Amino acid sequence: MISYVFLLGRPGSGKSAVYGLMGERMLREGLAREVMRLDDFPILKQIVDEDVEFKRHVRKEGGFEVTDLSMLDEVLKRMDGQLKSLRGPGRVIFVEFSRDSYAHALRNFSREVLERSLVVYVYCPFEVCLRRNERRFREGGKGLDDHIVPRDMMERYYRRDDYEELLLRSEDELKRRSPSPLVVIRNDVDDMRALEAEVERALAFLKGLIN
Repeated sequence: MISYVFLLGRPGSGKSAVYGLMGERMLREGLAREVMRLDDFPILKQIVDEDVEFKRHVRKEGGFEVTDLSMLDEVLKRMDGQLKSLRGPGRVIFVEFSRDSYAHALRNFSREVLERSLVVYVYCPFEVCLRRNERRFREGGKGLDDHIVPRDMMERYYRRDDYEELLLRSEDELKRRSPSPLVVIRNDVDDMRALEAEVERALAFLKGLIN
């Protein structure tokens, strides 16, 4: 049984939109009795707030930038513990984060979690993500999805990621290397109908795992 759906991809790739579409369909079709989302940003913000001497981060316009990247692993280890405690009958938890190396990031999660997981990699080219990241901060409110990743960190940390490099070389190889079953959702154009079709394909993959 799938208890967790990992939503991976750059800031601005559309992970939150995929969560909204996929979660609603899973409830409607009886694939879950309850869905919830665990995003890494609130946990990262908590760790940043604990860094009162600014040894691990700096302030930036619209937010902050991590300077000690070990914080990012610390966040995921905390998430792993939360996922185990939150698991329940009929509940599917979406796990959302962005990293430059997902192979490394997923090593922070226990086998107990990964064996009950589906990985959804939301593919979107860097330049498109960069525009979306800046636009959502300008136009959005101040909710969970409206924080901005500073442009210099987007350029330095998120310009390349290992799953994109594998995908562009061979989607089959990407799937073989994933520690859990993996499906790719392509969201490189601002077209909700196209995204809905991609989510439909991901749900068909999920149903195949369940059946």
